[in-house]
Amino acid sequence: MEQVIITNDLSELAMSIAIPTGEKSSFTLKEWLIKNLLSSIHAHPKQRNVYGYLTEISSFKGIFSIMRELIENDEKFRNFLKDILKDQYFPFEQTIRFVRNVLNHGTTSNLLIKLEDYEVQKDFILSPKVQRVNNLKGSALIKLNFVYSKYIQQRKGSPDYGIQFSIDFKQLKPGLQLEKLITWHNLYLLAELCYNLSLLRDAKQKIDKKPIRKDYTPNKKSNKEQNRELQRHQQRKPLAKNKR
Repeated sequence: MEQVIITNDLSELAMSIAIPTGEKSSFTLKEWLIKNLLSSIHAHPKQRNVYGYLTEISSFKGIFSIMRELIENDEKFRNFLKDILKDQYFPFEQTIRFVRNVLNHGTTSNLLIKLEDYEVQKDFILSPKVQRVNNLKGSALIKLNFVYSKYIQQRKGSPDYGIQFSIDFKQLKPGLQLEKLITWHNLYLLAELCYNLSLLRDAKQKIDKKPIRKDYTPNKKSNKEQNRELQRHQQRKPLAKNKR
């Protein structure tokens, strides 16, 4: 939609829009404000649209915050991710934690990282157990290299489609811009991956919750078949006993 606004001056189509906020209340977006915004975006296509930018930031913050909460507090969901992502679970989890920290602690429009965003996480990655389990060999380099066709068989399309980037926690310094570490495009791909994983989890839960008949056994005959056999058996004459 933003590309349509950039390439076409839609300001003349602006009108006041009432957004209902209750049975008898609403919030109104004024015509002049919408008109000025549309004109500004069209006139300066290379400048970042502050309203769209804030919407993107809020969306990313919500998606990655929820994913982190689920990883930390829902054991079944965490195990599901481990089963799906396999060797990519650790870099995925660490990436989600880092990005969520930066977005939640961000106080500037260009999202400069702070020491508190990564210091504890870097120490965790460099801890002996984590180093041994993930075979990091003294490195704090987290590489996310996820290809859908390799991990999610349900997905159709290009066999090379996925997401790839790395973060070296040893090289992080306060003041670095998040977009220099993870491109905006990769943030979208990461958000898409979170969404797709949540859909897969939802589908699996529906399958797991499907009721199974307690009286069901494979190849078991129906009640009608059992009754017919019983009747046939009762109508048979008993065999004569052998006389000595």
